[in-house]
Amino acid sequence: MTFDIVTIFPAMIERPLAEGILGRAIHRGTLDVKVRDLRDFTTDRHRVVDDVPYGGGPGMVLKVDPIFRALDAIEAERGATLTVIMTSPQGRRFTQDVARQLSSAAHVVLLCGRYEGFDDRVRERVTDELSIGDYVLTGGELPALVILDAVARFVPGVVGDEQSVADDSFSRGLLDFPQFTRPAEIAMRDATGSAPAAAEGSGGSAMARSASEGGKAAERTLKVPDVLLSGNHAEIRRWRKREALSRTLDRRPDLLDGASLDEEEQELLRELKGARHGRD
Repeated sequence: MTFDIVTIFPAMIERPLAEGILGRAIHRGTLDVKVRDLRDFTTDRHRVVDDVPYGGGPGMVLKVDPIFRALDAIEAERGATLTVIMTSPQGRRFTQDVARQLSSAAHVVLLCGRYEGFDDRVRERVTDELSIGDYVLTGGELPALVILDAVARFVPGVVGDEQSVADDSFSRGLLDFPQFTRPAEIAMRDATGSAPAAAEGSGGSAMARSASEGGKAAERTLKVPDVLLSGNHAEIRRWRKREALSRTLDRRPDLLDGASLDEEEQELLRELKGARHGRD
């Protein structure tokens, strides 16, 4: 899969792409990512990419002609139709499903906005506009990296364990279950002198509490849930399903309307809702 990222700040993209999973995938050739400096597609000696808006107003607008030249050059080099994505707060919300859909495209171009945005005629060459959230950033480079990272995870060979991609949060409309690793127990001091008990069924670690000398502080022992240490894979699987449902119900109940649940998960969800209704 190929990505081209068009920006006026190439270093903001190049440095993150040299590290981690994406860096290794690019080095292996699993991903082909090229960062294009928009200024390379200007024709004036000062390499100007922006101008004042027609009609007046604050700020500067990214010019249409350098972007068109950049897209023409990329299309000629890639030799195929491009999927052109504009990063914009006006775009539709970027989600896991959108990332999965984009991963089937052969050639993706990400246009990084700046200043007051793009000359609106750029949209004639755009396949889709995407926003990573309802807030404003100084430019489109960070959204472009977010989109690239999320889409690349679906490309075979990018992530070593493809099952981890299938089990990711949002993959079936659920948040992930709690994760733990060694040590099985760890002590933590509570400077306030109080240590709240773990909520039953919350999925949090079990806690034991003892007051320190003088009652000035309390110590909690944070424990990994016993079921994860039991070796009973059926019970672990059921616990993970329950905790994923519980966490989603607590934090993002809106996701449950579109979640893909099996019969066991539907039963667990009914139990969780019933328990919450009983407490209310």
